[in-house]
Amino acid sequence: MEARPGAAAPERYWRFNLALICLGALIGAFAASCITVPLQQVASDLHTSTGLASASVIVYLLVLSGLFLFFGKLGDVWGYRRVFLFGTALFALGSLLCGCAGTVNQLIIFRIIEAVGATMGAAVITPFVTCHVPEAWHGRGFAYLTGAAVLGVILGPTLGVAIAGTLSWRWIFFVLVPVGIAIIAAGFFTLPVGEGTSKGRTFDLLGACLFSCATLALVLAISSVNVFGITSLITAGLAIFTFAFWTLAIVYESATEDPAFEISLFRDRHFTNANISFFLMKLVINGPVFLFPFYLNLVLGYSYALTSLIVIVPAAVMLLATPGVGLLTDRFSARTLCVIGAAGSAAVYLFFAGFTQGITLIPALLALIVLGLTRGVFLVPNTKIVMDHSPADMKGAASGVMKALGNTGIILGIVIFQIAFSETLIAAEAVGQLHDPFAVPMPALAGGFQAAFFLAAGLSLVAVVFAWHARDAPAETAPEGN
Repeated sequence: MEARPGAAAPERYWRFNLALICLGALIGAFAASCITVPLQQVASDLHTSTGLASASVIVYLLVLSGLFLFFGKLGDVWGYRRVFLFGTALFALGSLLCGCAGTVNQLIIFRIIEAVGATMGAAVITPFVTCHVPEAWHGRGFAYLTGAAVLGVILGPTLGVAIAGTLSWRWIFFVLVPVGIAIIAAGFFTLPVGEGTSKGRTFDLLGACLFSCATLALVLAISSVNVFGITSLITAGLAIFTFAFWTLAIVYESATEDPAFEISLFRDRHFTNANISFFLMKLVINGPVFLFPFYLNLVLGYSYALTSLIVIVPAAVMLLATPGVGLLTDRFSARTLCVIGAAGSAAVYLFFAGFTQGITLIPALLALIVLGLTRGVFLVPNTKIVMDHSPADMKGAASGVMKALGNTGIILGIVIFQIAFSETLIAAEAVGQLHDPFAVPMPALAGGFQAAFFLAAGLSLVAVVFAWHARDAPAETAPEGN
């Protein structure tokens, strides 16, 4: 394996550039959730239904899931600076067009443009840290990127409602335009100029398109379980379509000299183990989040207002903890931190499973605080392991693989935990004749949540095993840049 870049003398503007790409990560995450709450205002203004308006949110997430592999590899070939700046420009243009949309169909199309730009930027910011930030700061660099994305997700609904209520929903998009322009203007002068790391290699456009379509088909198949049910013919048809697309893509790439999807990355067992543990933890991080508001309200009896505050505790704690986690990642074993994070997650979910109905407010808050800490303690060092175990000319491809797995894990997690919860309710004798699962007696309702918590704990423990087998890459040069 080639020497890892990033350990050479610090570049002139590396701190400023790190802040710049963090801002790019923030606005990309913000755009994903900024109109989820004011959808009714959007629908009313565009004279359409809320359901159709919500498609503008869904397509954004679908594009993110489908194009990470595409743009990660493009960054290796074309250069991270070019992809990031072009993506930010496309994002700013898409945001401007979204604000000007006159119909819901226009809004959906313009959201696709915006999402493509956001995906381009997000796909290359992680390898940018690896290549252009001093190695002694890699952990903190990854931590700041993680924190920026989390902050964007938190601010999206909050600022979206505030802006829509004060001005108009259109200004939610308009405010992103000057931010994007500022990033481009500053980055044009400060981001390091250079070609892609895959010198002399071509970009396999057909293979990238095949894998993007295969990933998108997988996401649609997973999502269809929620909409149509796991036994639906539509779900079965999408599953067959997904299998066919993945088979075609893998066969084609196996015969290609410069494949878009670098399957060779998985020959490194540490890279593979780190990605598997990452995928499992994404399931665990995002699946139960879907159920927690119902659990806090229906089982523990908290008001909607209090529940809305409690559910953001893990994300807020994770955001506050990221600088410290980054420092720990730079100074201690990333593998050890990953194991601690995954084990801590298992412990918290076992706590909720063991005391499902008997938890008071203070223990619940403390458990959620620990849960937020464990997420940060796992995600940041895991990113470092993945990137350290990828060759120097495949950093973008490695980032694309990791982010694609993460997005798929988010969607699959919601589906799996909803099924675990629902199937437990259906199996309960008291639920036999009831159509509304939330109208069932408390023992059966609590049993559904308990099954979901045990599942989360089990998946976390499996993640511990894979994290243990994902070793730190040996340091090849003395760290600089402190």
